[in-house]
Amino acid sequence: MPYVFVQKLIDLNNTSYQALRFDRGFVYETGGIRGLIIYRRASNAFIAFDRVCTHHPSNPCGVVEIEPTGFFMRCPCCRSAFDFEGNPINGPANFPMVRYRTSLSGSLLSINN
Repeated sequence: MPYVFVQKLIDLNNTSYQALRFDRGFVYETGGIRGLIIYRRASNAFIAFDRVCTHHPSNPCGVVEIEPTGFFMRCPCCRSAFDFEGNPINGPANFPMVRYRTSLSGSLLSINN
């Protein structure tokens, strides 16, 4: 997996991040290799993943999305599915998704590697 520097600071009070005010809410954001998925597990617990599929990271089609059911993430290209820890649960992917560190200070969420 290619290394890409990630350092992002978002203000959760911004209306663009309204979905992150609720548990299991998520947003897609720029950054990383193919973009980021920022997911709220609980009021002070956020996870950030790179959207690149670990099965074929060089294929531009391999951009992971959250399924409409909200129960897992899936690559539309190879149909690999991942849980919200980033672990593969179905499909050809054998490696977990790239996960970035998150820290919350007031309403500011920092995402970096």
